[in-house]
This record gives sequence, structure tokens and C-alpha cells, in this order.
Amino acid sequence: MTDADFDFLLDNAKAGKALGLPGFIHLDQPIGILSYLRIADDIARRVPPGDLLDWGCGWGQMTYLLRRRGFAVTAFDLGDPEMVLPDIPLCRGLDVVRSTHPTALPFADGSYDVVLSCGVLEHVDQHSVPGNEFVSLRELRRVLRPGGRLLIYQLPQQRAWQEAVVRRLRLGEGHPRRFTAAEITTLLRQTGYEVEALRRTNLVPRNLTGMPESVRTAYSRRARQLIWLDDGLSRVPLVDRVAGALEVVARRAAD
Repeated sequence: MTDADFDFLLDNAKAGKALGLPGFIHLDQPIGILSYLRIADDIARRVPPGDLLDWGCGWGQMTYLLRRRGFAVTAFDLGDPEMVLPDIPLCRGLDVVRSTHPTALPFADGSYDVVLSCGVLEHVDQHSVPGNEFVSLRELRRVLRPGGRLLIYQLPQQRAWQEAVVRRLRLGEGHPRRFTAAEITTLLRQTGYEVEALRRTNLVPRNLTGMPESVRTAYSRRARQLIWLDDGLSRVPLVDRVAGALEVVARRAAD
């Protein structure tokens, strides 16, 4: 499954770039695709297949991967409900539920066993108003069933060394919103969750933001070894404090 998924996503990245579509920087190199595959496999190990909300689905890469792993996935994103998706294989047959409201979700209470936030939560306040992180987490809790899990991936860590380099050398845009482990843990508790697991990852760069395409391509030729190296280094105490991202598993607490 993994090899077929890898080839499919890589072909889609090429198709998206050929059409000039934005937002494919995380998919246009093998190391980025392998990162999504790792996340999908991690989710499949952590929770049994069930009803899952892909909150902020983007082009639908996680929706695709998780459906392939037996989950019944609802793809959701902000935007015009009449938005037409591009003609690339990843988007064919992808039915995205959209809303223009910054926080409210068009789903009934207790609709899902799992909610996924993959590279989304850090953008909530950035693209709306301060305080909507809190409101959104409460809303996600509302649509979770009792005991359901919120899975957070690619959440930028406050002291990430890569973010510091990107900002200092002006290699591209970093994340204005970054979290410490203590901060996200407190925020989740305040919004009705119990944190079950937290780890750090992305100590080894994924996309070499701002670097020439030839450099990014050469770097990504060692993608599998780099993913393996990152998994080990990101577990080293103290060293992990400058990793790029946090990953959190939280359970909906009882009322």
C-alpha cells in the first residue's frame, strides 16, 4: 500500500505543479510525501478505523491516505461551498464540505470518533481573530463522540531551529504562531481534552524552504534515511526541544 500511495501522491504533485496550483511544496518531494505516509500509518496504529473528520483537508492527501487505511473520512475546509476542485486525480471524487464561518462546523454533536488537525491549528488565529483557537478546539470537541480523539500533527514548535534559520536568512515565510508543549497541553485541557501522548518531530528538515529546486531534489534522494534519522534524533531529550513540530493525541474528556 505504501509504495502505491507514494507513487500516487508524487504523480499528483507533478500534475498540480504543471497546472500552477499553490500549496504543493509539501508534496513535490519524496521526503514530504513520506512524512504524510508516516502520519497516516501512525494514525492507523493509534486508533481503530471509524468516522474521522479531516479538519482543514487542503488538497485531500490525508483524506485519501486514511480512506485507504479503512477510515470513513469527511473532508472539511474553509471556503466557498461552490468552489470547484482542480482536475487532478487526488481531487477527483473528493467531496469537500466547506464553510465560510471561521470556527463553526456544519456537523451534529458527536458525529466523529476521530478529528484530525494536520498543519491547521496554528493558522486559525492567523487567518481570523485571536481567541479562535480556543473556540475551534471547543467546536471540535462538540463534534467528537464521548471518548473520541483529537489528533494534532505538524504543529509548529516554539523553539524550532529551522524556523529561526528561515527567519534569519529570509528563506521564506515561517509560522507566526508556534507552540510549546506546555502551552498546547494547557490549551487542550482548558477546552475539554485529556492529553494522552505528546512527541516532537521534524528535527531534520523536510522541504528546505527557500532553497533552489536542484538542492531540494538532491536532498530528497535520501528521503527514507532522513525520515529514519529524524525519528531517532527527535527522541533525544533536550535535542528534541528544537525540533520543528509537535504531535499530540488528546481524548475528549467527560462532561
